[in-house]
Amino acid sequence: MKILLSLTAFSFTLALCQGGYCEYSDHEAEMKDGQPVLPTECTDSYDGSKHPFGSKWNTAECMECTCDESGMDCCTRYGLIAEVPGCKAVLNPNTCEYEFYKLDDPSKPCF
Repeated sequence: MKILLSLTAFSFTLALCQGGYCEYSDHEAEMKDGQPVLPTECTDSYDGSKHPFGSKWNTAECMECTCDESGMDCCTRYGLIAEVPGCKAVLNPNTCEYEFYKLDDPSKPCF
C-alpha cells in the first residue's frame, strides 16, 4: 500500500513539473524629440521594477523573467495543475509549488 501511495505521489509530482507557460514582450520604442528611442532596460510588468539587459529575476507571482536587448521573457516557476480526485490544488506563493488539500476538509493535505 505504501508503494502504491508513493508511486501516486511521484506521478503527480512529475505531472506538476511538466509544462507551464511563458509570456514574451518586445521592447517598444518611445518617441523623444521626434525620434524613436529603444529602452535600455526591462520594466517588470508585475511590479514595475527595472532590470538591466542580461539580468534574470523571480517575481512575487512565481514567474522567472529574463531581460535582453530584444525584450522580456517570463515563465512560470511551477508546472501545470494536476487533477487529484477529492483534492484542490493551491499554489503556495512562498515555494511556488502546488499543494493539495482535501475538498471536504481544506485544512488537511491530500498526501
